[in-house]
Amino acid sequence: MTALVDPAATRPRAVDTAPWAAAVWAVVFLALSSLALVGRTPHPWSPEEASPLGALNAEQMSWTLAVTAALVLGGQGIACLARTPVTVRIAGWALVGLGTLVAVAISDVRALAFLGYLPMTLLALIGVGPAAGRVDAGLFVDSAAAVGHAVGGVAIAVTGYVALARARSLDGGGRTRRKRWVRWGPSAVAVSVVVPLLYAVTRIAWALDIPLGIRRSMLDDLGSGRYAGLGLALFAVAGAWLTSGLQARWGEVFWSWLPRVGARPVPLALALVPGLFVAGAVLSAGLSFWRLVLVGGLAEVPGARSDWAAWAPELLWPVWGVALALACLAYLERRTT
Repeated sequence: MTALVDPAATRPRAVDTAPWAAAVWAVVFLALSSLALVGRTPHPWSPEEASPLGALNAEQMSWTLAVTAALVLGGQGIACLARTPVTVRIAGWALVGLGTLVAVAISDVRALAFLGYLPMTLLALIGVGPAAGRVDAGLFVDSAAAVGHAVGGVAIAVTGYVALARARSLDGGGRTRRKRWVRWGPSAVAVSVVVPLLYAVTRIAWALDIPLGIRRSMLDDLGSGRYAGLGLALFAVAGAWLTSGLQARWGEVFWSWLPRVGARPVPLALALVPGLFVAGAVLSAGLSFWRLVLVGGLAEVPGARSDWAAWAPELLWPVWGVALALACLAYLERRTT
C-alpha cells in the first residue's frame, strides 16, 4: 500500500507565511479603503490610466479594494475552518482568483517600474545619477503601494494553493494531480528567458548609441535617460539567467565552490518567492501597456507609434508573466515530488 505524502511536509516554509501576509494585506486595505469611503482619509489608490483598472476612479477603486479584502478574509476563514474537501477547494480556488486579481489588476505597471528604477532612485536621493534632484515623493509612494499589492496578491494566491493542498489531503487525493506542470517546465522557462532578452537588446543598443527600433531624434532626446533603460536591461538579463536555473542543476543545488552553502539544496522559497512576484509584476505591467493600446493612449508612451521599440517589447510581457508562473509551478512540482 502506497503511503500518501503530506503536502505540508514538502512545501517551502515561506508558503506557510503566505496566509499571514495575505491577511495583513486584507486588513490594511480594508481599513484604509473603508476610512476613505467615509471621508476620513485619502483614497489608498491613485488613478493611473496605464493600469488594467485605469478606467475606475479613486472612489471606485476603494470600493473594489474593500470588497476584495473582505472576500479574502472570508475565503481564508472558510479554508481554515471547513472540514469538507469541496468547501475547502472552492475557497482555495476563490483565493487563487482573488490573488491574481490583486497582483495583476489592482497592482499595475508602477510596481515593476518601482523595482526597475529603485537603484537609480536611491542614488538620486543622495544626489547621484541622472535623476538627482528630480525624484517625486508622491510618485514614489504610489509605486511602493503598487509593490504592496503585487506582494499581497502573490500571498493571497499562494494561500489558495495551501487550501487546495489541504483539500487534496482531506479527500485522500494526495499529490497525483499536479504532475502535468512538470512537462510544461522547459517550454515555460524558454519563453521566460527569451522575452526579457528581446526587451534588453533594444535598451542596450540605445545605451550604445544605436537607435534600434526608434528614430535618431528620439534617441537624442532621451539623453542620459538611455542609461536608465540600460539599468532595466541589465536587470532583465540577470532575471533571464536566474530563470534558466528553474530547469538547471544549479537551480536545485548550490555550486560546490560557494562558501558555506556549496553543494547544499537551494531553498525552494529562494526561487519561488521572487519568481512568482516578478511573474505577477510583469503580467500586470504588460496588461497596462495593452490597455494603452486598446484605449488609444499609446501616444503617451515616449516615441508613440512611430518608434516601435519603445513599446512593442512590453506587449509580450503578459506572455512572459504567465510563462514564468508556469515555470515556477513546474519547479515546485519537480522539487517536491
